[in-house]
Amino acid sequence: MPHELSGGEQQRVALARALAPRPDVILLDEPFSSLDASLRERMRRDVRRILNAAGATAVLVTHDQEEALAFADVVAVMRTGKVLQVGTPTRLYRNPVSPWVAGFVGESEFVEGVADVGRVETPVGTFPQFGNHRGDVLVMIRPEWIHPRPSADGIAEVVDREFYGHDQLLLLALPDGRKLTSRIGNTPMLEVGDRVDIGVDEVVVFPRD
Repeated sequence: MPHELSGGEQQRVALARALAPRPDVILLDEPFSSLDASLRERMRRDVRRILNAAGATAVLVTHDQEEALAFADVVAVMRTGKVLQVGTPTRLYRNPVSPWVAGFVGESEFVEGVADVGRVETPVGTFPQFGNHRGDVLVMIRPEWIHPRPSADGIAEVVDREFYGHDQLLLLALPDGRKLTSRIGNTPMLEVGDRVDIGVDEVVVFPRD
């Protein structure tokens, strides 16, 4: 009986019922919101595999940014009824069109900078920039793009640390009091109070409003 099925089983049955008529398009409106975290991940993978096997086009509505990036081939970011950006998950994450989109899709750190031809200067270093920005700009850095390196006279200090096993989240304080979040693997094993230098893989530059 339906009430004897688990939440995941009920979701599978609902999907099978929706796919049985072989529709051209299927709408999935927050389909995993009632499931716990581990079951949600498994169901997300299962549903994506089923849809691919069936050759079905699906429109997924979700407020979970991670779910959208993991599930979709193309993502549309909406705000107050307006579409702000459409693109692949990779492009959306690495090349957001505005600071709002950058902050909405994933974790972001923002610092002020000064841009010139081919480069941008920030409190954490000078980096290449591939746009045509000049003068005062806003620079976005993803936490996983920030790599602290142990150094006795490093520019920053580790002021907080959360260790998750597979990775760790570090809060780094700069000399001007600014704080940046860095997400790295489980090494190096840094502790609160350690001094570090900061390396950055890439940045995204926005004009100042």
